[in-house]
Amino acid sequence: MVSNNDIYFGDELGTSIFLDALKKKVRIVLSDDLEALEQELTEEYKEKIVQFLEDISIWYNKTIDAVKQYADNKYSIKDITDSDIELMAIFILFEQDEPALFGLSYRTEFDVEHGCGIKLKGNNQ
Repeated sequence: MVSNNDIYFGDELGTSIFLDALKKKVRIVLSDDLEALEQELTEEYKEKIVQFLEDISIWYNKTIDAVKQYADNKYSIKDITDSDIELMAIFILFEQDEPALFGLSYRTEFDVEHGCGIKLKGNNQ
């Protein structure tokens, strides 16, 4: 289980957090164009991030289905399995005083060079 104390972005603007639901570490990255880079992160901001991570059971399968649909639409590939898609990073795309917005970066077998990205509102928006 992830806690607010796990949300720390060092000089590299990111950290790796183990997600029990995926049984792996995923990189969490604070977008480098945010003013939040220069600010102390509030507990409320960290809580938005933690809540999104804890809600993985709500959004993960939907985003996997969206990646599969993208593969079908762009490449006409229909036989994509869940194991062909791997969540690599979650980008934090919102300021501390804004609604939560996350960018998800997936490695895909059908486009290894580019993968697939999805933007997703967080926290039941």
